[in-house]
Amino acid sequence: MTFTSGSEAYQVIGRDDPRPGWISRLVTELSTLLQEQITLAEPLDKCLMDDEGFSFSCPIRSSPPQGNGFQLCWEGVLGMEPINGKPHTSVSLFLYSRNRRLGMMDHKQGSVLEIEYEGSLEHGGRWGTPTWFPDEFGEYLAYASYSDR
Repeated sequence: MTFTSGSEAYQVIGRDDPRPGWISRLVTELSTLLQEQITLAEPLDKCLMDDEGFSFSCPIRSSPPQGNGFQLCWEGVLGMEPINGKPHTSVSLFLYSRNRRLGMMDHKQGSVLEIEYEGSLEHGGRWGTPTWFPDEFGEYLAYASYSDR
Protein backbone atom coordinates (compact mmCIF):
# COMPACT_ATOMS: atom_id res chain seq x y z
CA MET A 1 0.00 0.00 0.00
CA THR A 2 1.31 3.45 -0.86
CA PHE A 3 1.10 5.50 2.31
CA THR A 4 3.27 7.63 4.53
CA SER A 5 3.82 5.57 7.64
CA GLY A 6 2.74 6.92 10.99
CA SER A 7 6.30 7.09 12.30
CA GLU A 8 7.44 9.16 9.31
CA ALA A 9 4.41 11.42 9.59
CA TYR A 10 5.00 12.05 13.26
CA GLN A 11 8.49 13.30 12.45
CA VAL A 12 7.02 15.89 10.08
CA ILE A 13 3.91 16.86 12.06
CA GLY A 14 4.85 16.38 15.70
CA ARG A 15 4.79 13.47 18.09
CA ASP A 16 1.67 14.61 20.00
CA ASP A 17 -0.66 14.49 17.01
CA PRO A 18 -2.53 11.15 16.84
CA ARG A 19 -4.08 11.76 13.40
CA PRO A 20 -1.31 10.26 11.24
CA GLY A 21 -1.66 6.97 13.11
CA TRP A 22 -5.47 7.09 12.84
CA ILE A 23 -5.30 7.81 9.11
CA SER A 24 -2.81 5.01 8.55
CA ARG A 25 -5.04 2.48 10.32
CA LEU A 26 -8.22 3.73 8.62
CA VAL A 27 -6.61 3.46 5.18
CA THR A 28 -5.33 -0.04 5.98
CA GLU A 29 -8.78 -1.16 7.19
CA LEU A 30 -10.51 0.44 4.18
CA SER A 31 -8.00 -1.19 1.84
CA THR A 32 -8.88 -4.55 3.39
CA LEU A 33 -12.62 -3.89 3.00
CA LEU A 34 -12.30 -2.80 -0.64
CA GLN A 35 -9.61 -5.40 -1.39
CA GLU A 36 -7.64 -2.73 -3.23
CA GLN A 37 -4.51 -0.69 -2.78
CA ILE A 38 -5.25 2.87 -1.66
CA THR A 39 -3.05 5.86 -2.38
CA LEU A 40 -3.17 9.28 -0.71
CA ALA A 41 -3.65 11.88 -3.44
CA GLU A 42 -1.90 14.59 -1.35
CA PRO A 43 0.86 14.58 1.26
CA LEU A 44 -0.38 13.60 4.71
CA ASP A 45 0.38 16.98 6.30
CA LYS A 46 -2.06 18.67 3.87
CA CYS A 47 -4.87 16.41 5.17
CA LEU A 48 -4.72 17.77 8.71
CA MET A 49 -6.97 20.66 9.71
CA ASP A 50 -5.69 23.37 12.05
CA ASP A 51 -8.24 23.01 14.80
CA GLU A 52 -8.64 21.74 18.34
CA GLY A 53 -10.89 18.86 17.23
CA PHE A 54 -8.21 16.89 15.38
CA SER A 55 -10.20 17.00 12.10
CA PHE A 56 -8.74 15.66 8.87
CA SER A 57 -9.73 15.36 5.22
CA CYS A 58 -7.61 13.19 2.90
CA PRO A 59 -8.14 12.74 -0.82
CA ILE A 60 -7.61 9.06 -1.65
CA ARG A 61 -7.75 7.00 -4.84
CA SER A 62 -7.41 3.58 -6.37
CA SER A 63 -4.93 2.70 -9.08
CA PRO A 64 -5.69 4.31 -12.47
CA PRO A 65 -7.93 2.37 -14.84
CA GLN A 66 -6.24 -0.29 -16.95
CA GLY A 67 -7.16 -2.61 -19.80
CA ASN A 68 -9.87 -2.35 -22.40
CA GLY A 69 -12.86 -3.61 -20.40
CA PHE A 70 -14.83 -1.58 -17.88
CA GLN A 71 -11.71 0.36 -16.75
CA LEU A 72 -13.05 0.72 -13.21
CA CYS A 73 -11.40 3.01 -10.68
CA TRP A 74 -12.41 5.36 -7.90
CA GLU A 75 -11.45 8.42 -5.88
CA GLY A 76 -12.69 9.65 -2.56
CA VAL A 77 -12.34 11.72 0.56
CA LEU A 78 -11.50 10.14 3.91
CA GLY A 79 -12.38 12.49 6.72
CA MET A 80 -13.16 13.04 10.37
CA GLU A 81 -14.85 15.93 12.09
CA PRO A 82 -16.22 16.20 15.60
CA ILE A 83 -20.03 16.30 15.72
CA ASN A 84 -21.58 17.00 19.14
CA GLY A 85 -18.17 16.38 20.72
CA LYS A 86 -17.74 12.92 19.16
CA PRO A 87 -15.60 12.03 16.15
CA HIS A 88 -17.55 11.29 12.97
CA THR A 89 -15.38 9.39 10.50
CA SER A 90 -16.41 8.42 6.98
CA VAL A 91 -15.25 8.05 3.42
CA SER A 92 -17.04 9.42 0.35
CA LEU A 93 -16.23 7.46 -2.81
CA PHE A 94 -16.75 8.34 -6.48
CA LEU A 95 -16.70 5.43 -8.90
CA TYR A 96 -15.66 5.68 -12.55
CA SER A 97 -15.86 3.48 -15.61
CA ARG A 98 -13.99 4.56 -18.73
CA ASN A 99 -13.33 7.84 -16.88
CA ARG A 100 -17.04 8.64 -16.44
CA ARG A 101 -18.50 8.97 -12.97
CA LEU A 102 -20.97 6.26 -12.01
CA GLY A 103 -24.00 6.65 -9.78
CA MET A 104 -27.66 5.92 -9.28
CA MET A 105 -29.90 6.79 -12.22
CA ASP A 106 -32.37 8.78 -10.10
CA HIS A 107 -29.63 11.03 -8.67
CA LYS A 108 -29.61 13.90 -11.18
CA GLN A 109 -26.63 15.78 -9.66
CA GLY A 110 -24.63 12.57 -9.30
CA SER A 111 -24.11 10.04 -6.52
CA VAL A 112 -21.63 9.46 -3.77
CA LEU A 113 -20.96 6.14 -2.07
CA GLU A 114 -20.63 6.76 1.68
CA ILE A 115 -19.13 4.41 4.23
CA GLU A 116 -19.16 5.38 7.90
CA TYR A 117 -16.57 4.15 10.37
CA GLU A 118 -18.01 2.45 13.43
CA GLY A 119 -15.78 2.33 16.47
CA SER A 120 -12.91 4.16 18.11
CA LEU A 121 -10.22 6.02 16.21
CA GLU A 122 -7.78 5.16 18.98
CA HIS A 123 -8.68 1.51 19.52
CA GLY A 124 -10.09 0.43 16.17
CA GLY A 125 -13.43 -0.43 14.73
CA ARG A 126 -14.84 -1.38 11.38
CA TRP A 127 -16.19 0.18 8.22
CA GLY A 128 -19.98 0.01 7.93
CA THR A 129 -22.20 -0.87 4.98
CA PRO A 130 -21.65 1.25 1.85
CA THR A 131 -24.69 3.39 0.99
CA TRP A 132 -25.42 5.49 -2.09
CA PHE A 133 -26.52 9.09 -1.52
CA PRO A 134 -27.47 11.77 -4.04
CA ASP A 135 -25.15 14.76 -4.39
CA GLU A 136 -28.11 17.06 -3.65
CA PHE A 137 -26.12 20.26 -3.36
CA GLY A 138 -23.61 19.58 -6.15
CA GLU A 139 -20.74 19.68 -3.67
CA TYR A 140 -18.95 16.85 -5.50
CA LEU A 141 -19.33 18.10 -9.08
CA ALA A 142 -15.54 18.53 -9.28
CA TYR A 143 -15.27 14.73 -9.25
CA ALA A 144 -16.65 14.36 -12.79
CA SER A 145 -13.77 12.13 -13.90
CA TYR A 146 -10.82 10.33 -12.34
CA SER A 147 -8.00 12.66 -11.25
CA ASP A 148 -9.73 15.82 -12.51
CA ARG A 149 -8.61 18.08 -9.66
